[in-house]
Amino acid sequence: MKNYLLLMIFFANILFSQVGIGTANPRGALDINKETTNNMGLVLPTNADPKNMVNPKGGNVAIGTIMYDSTLSCVRVFKPSGWSNCLCDQCNTNPGFALDCSGGSVSGTFTANTLSNGTKVINYTNATGQPYNAISVASTGVSGLTASAPAGTLVNGSGSVSLTITGTPSASGMAFFAVNIAGQSCSFSVNVSAGVIPKRTILSLGGGMYTPNPGNTTAPTTILQSPSNFGPNGTVPSQGFDIKTVGVAQDKLAVNIALYNPYMIIFTWDYTSTVADAIALKDYLDKGGRAMIFLQQTQPNQLLNQIFGGTTTATAATGTNFIKNINNVNHPILNGPFGDARGLLVGDDNDDASSYTNPNMNSSNVDILSTNNGQIVGFVHKSYKLFFWGDGGFPLGAANNTSTGSYPAGVDASGKPIPKMNFGTGPKAGSTVYNSILYANAVAWMMQ
Repeated sequence: MKNYLLLMIFFANILFSQVGIGTANPRGALDINKETTNNMGLVLPTNADPKNMVNPKGGNVAIGTIMYDSTLSCVRVFKPSGWSNCLCDQCNTNPGFALDCSGGSVSGTFTANTLSNGTKVINYTNATGQPYNAISVASTGVSGLTASAPAGTLVNGSGSVSLTITGTPSASGMAFFAVNIAGQSCSFSVNVSAGVIPKRTILSLGGGMYTPNPGNTTAPTTILQSPSNFGPNGTVPSQGFDIKTVGVAQDKLAVNIALYNPYMIIFTWDYTSTVADAIALKDYLDKGGRAMIFLQQTQPNQLLNQIFGGTTTATAATGTNFIKNINNVNHPILNGPFGDARGLLVGDDNDDASSYTNPNMNSSNVDILSTNNGQIVGFVHKSYKLFFWGDGGFPLGAANNTSTGSYPAGVDASGKPIPKMNFGTGPKAGSTVYNSILYANAVAWMMQ
């Protein structure tokens, strides 16, 4: 009976007061101490992986459970979100958890304007079993791709996370990804190739030899139709073009855009725009369309008025000997797959190119490629895919043509764009001009 009473008193002490081990004066619910020396510590349950810890009653271990992780040499606690990281600032001489985007492999093929798929492996070191959220990162630089992975948990120590990359790249070039996993970040990139660009529809406005037309043999057409330029194995791998030539009829641009759904529009001599046509072009550009305008005198005024607002004034240049300087501007039209013409010359066809002023047309919204007497002769728009030159015959040329005042676009018998030699008159006689290089580069730029 005496032993029974002692046992009841012991359990009552556990249930209704503090418990002391090694001390008669516990300072909390449980006090493990040695009052005289205080020189013994608490030895925690030790395991190489917290996942091995169990609840003897079943289910997850209790919130607040602590253990010593012998793999990472540190103390960890179980929280509602899972096992914590090491409960110390620096538990050993190894660096903390880190991602490495540089070493993991990249697989797959990424091609501009084509649905692409691949994977990227992100390596990591010194992880502590922490969870990470689902990953979904959109590409920058070349847009259109997304790198993703489901939520998961990192293994202790070193491991990797595999990302799936899918989407349709908007262009060729480099696509960049900035990834965050469990609070750490790193970046990687994938190269997007041009691939073989699908066949593009061109709406051609103008007349005669100046105009892209499947029946013509002059440079505006042969450059487009040459497979060495725009063929599957050409300078710009492509399925080529479907050229829709609609002549010079006015007030029909909106109808032709709706009928042919062109990828790009090319204006050449001797088309003259109306207000209705200008409104149709502006709407087309606003929706992502592409256009090249090779017109002069007042022919393009309505187009420029609608694009920029304000009133455009055209000035016919004189005394320039059919030669214009190209500004040293870093743009794919001047420095592209068909050559580098920065700081060189172009020629005018038959008479001097025109120059233009508009109060709203300036270096804030265009890259100015050439000027004459302070007025703009050629430009590339900074927001639209729009290339302009104040000469209706800018891309006109023919193989073996030797004229010094017309046909300024050099081209060989295969349709390859080449500089034209010995062009110009007066002090500029004998110049080398690069019209066809700019024209072909512009087409390549439009195709992206």
